[in-house]
Amino acid sequence: AATVPASANAGRIVHGDYRLDNLLATVEPVAVRAVLDWEMATLGDPLADLGLLLTYWDVLGGSETAEGNPVADGLGPRAGFPTGTELIERYADRSGVDVGPLHWHIALGCFKLAVICEGIHYRHTLGQTLGEGFDRIGEMVAPLITYGLTAAGER
Repeated sequence: AATVPASANAGRIVHGDYRLDNLLATVEPVAVRAVLDWEMATLGDPLADLGLLLTYWDVLGGSETAEGNPVADGLGPRAGFPTGTELIERYADRSGVDVGPLHWHIALGCFKLAVICEGIHYRHTLGQTLGEGFDRIGEMVAPLITYGLTAAGER
């Protein structure tokens, strides 16, 4: 708790599960038209959404461990999208939000997703989560934690 960054953005709407497959977008012109799946929404710092998006985008989208996994397929530069750095620059330019403490929110996103992946992995071992790729989802937990610890140590 002592490392939580002070933020002028606190008290704003946070989606809680902001990722590509929760968006409706157009290709020409490229634009997000709607954000879906709001059951995890709360009040907080929108950088939490950005940190989680980058966790999916850079950590999973750029990870060979996640390749072929239904959670990570189609994300990031490997899938032909801009890099996470380009997304952040575009966000900061258009929103005017200080993204300086983003490393903390990326770490939080990594830890959150590691817990979710471990839960899915456990349910898969019990035969309660079925589908292609879920047999490998447990392999993503350690890399997510490692990346999260690295991000947490950045300033």
